[in-house]
Formats: sequence, structure tokens, C-alpha cells
Amino acid sequence: MSADVESLFVFEHFHYDEYDYYNLREYSCGAGGKGRTKREIEQNGNRHVPAGHERKILGKLYNSEVKRRRSRNSSN
Repeated sequence: MSADVESLFVFEHFHYDEYDYYNLREYSCGAGGKGRTKREIEQNGNRHVPAGHERKILGKLYNSEVKRRRSRNSSN
């Protein structure tokens, strides 16, 4: 196992330059990042809201109010 690690280190030392190390450090291998760095993915990801789905509930209340106003106006 340690021989494999040492051979990998020797390979990287001879074949990688500073730009290869930069790309390995900054960019993820998955396609979910859409070209963003790991740091950008962490900063712009979903955040936990302690109060729950506030925006979703507010949107539902707003839409129901708009529908109620439309139905009152169309019935008059």
C-alpha cells in the first residue's frame, strides 16, 4: 500500500505542474457544480432556515389571496 502511494507521489512530482495542482484543489470532479469551484458551491448552496419553509408558505397565502380577489371581482 505504501509503495502505491510513493509511486503516485513520484508520478505527480514529475508530471504535474502548478496549474494541475490548482485544478485538483479548486475544481470538483462531479458534474453538479456546473463549472463552479468547491468554495462557490459551499457558499451558494441551500442554507438551513430554522423557522421552516417560510417563503413557500408566504407564496401559498399570497396566491390564495389573489385567487379570492379574482373570484370576487368576476362574480360582481
